[in-house]
Amino acid sequence: MKKSIFHVTATAMLASTVVGANPAFAEKANQLSSINGKDAWGAEQALKERGFKSISSHKNSRGYINSYWWNKSDDNCVRVEVYNDTVESIVDAKDSDCGKSGGNTTAAVGAVAGLALLGAVLASKSHHQGDKNYNEREQAEFDRGYKDGLYNASYHNYSRSDAYSHGYEVGVDERNANLSHHHNRGGYSNVAEFKDLQGARAAGAMDELNRRGFVQVDNFASGNARYSIRWRQQSNQCLQLIVANGRIDDVRDIQTHPKCRSGHSGGSSIGSDGKTWYQRLVGAAGDGAEVQLGNNGFRKVDTFESGKHAYGTVWYNRSSRQCLQVITANGRVDSASDIQTHPRCR
Repeated sequence: MKKSIFHVTATAMLASTVVGANPAFAEKANQLSSINGKDAWGAEQALKERGFKSISSHKNSRGYINSYWWNKSDDNCVRVEVYNDTVESIVDAKDSDCGKSGGNTTAAVGAVAGLALLGAVLASKSHHQGDKNYNEREQAEFDRGYKDGLYNASYHNYSRSDAYSHGYEVGVDERNANLSHHHNRGGYSNVAEFKDLQGARAAGAMDELNRRGFVQVDNFASGNARYSIRWRQQSNQCLQLIVANGRIDDVRDIQTHPKCRSGHSGGSSIGSDGKTWYQRLVGAAGDGAEVQLGNNGFRKVDTFESGKHAYGTVWYNRSSRQCLQVITANGRVDSASDIQTHPRCR
């Protein structure tokens, strides 16, 4: 089966820039409109025939892949956006997006090849910023945030910069997309695949999950969508599925749920360390803890000040009727407890 450059790993992708067709003639993006609508493989071949070489490729969590191509004959960089194996757009990009800034492009790309383990060169690209137009200082903060998020470094916004925050968000999104094959767990235990069911018809997907060893332990409705919680004891996998319009709109491993348990009494999911999952949030970065709470079905219902450099939040899970209070100090969770009741936990 043919494989497109838009789907290969970073190492193979960067290596492919060394070889390729000899330049025939160069074109700007507006002269490459015939490539729009092509499948990824056809677009790759068309670009190579026109003298372009692949520089880098970046995927986000929504499934869009942005690839940068360089034509040495006229110092031209273009960006190709692919979705669902089809070219959505092709536009001109900055020379720096192709690693060209007055020096040798091949050397610039080669210098980062050893670091591009997640499929992206270190510098952020034009498409990362969306409609933001940053000045030089803001651009530096965005790039720092992007690299921190991409390589899973701690959130360190010492300048309290919106550009850093934006960059960190983009970096995390790309890291998650590049690791979408991973089950967020280590060790040697076998796990069941489930990501291939995204977008499938709900009835068939549920039957397939049954065959893979998942049992439904909870389900509830929210608006026009229905939620299903599925548990697989052999691999300790706890899935949340959102069904809308008869199809699986979202499926993910939420890791913990009061009804996803094995050998534990009650709904607190106490681990071998004697702590509940939410007590293990203590010491974690505040923004990461909030993501984990959201993944476990909690929504923030109240916020309050708690001394200098600290604040408290109250979280409620309507399905389990659980009400948690989290105190965050200096950017990290200081305490997490089940307060059982609160005026807004209802």
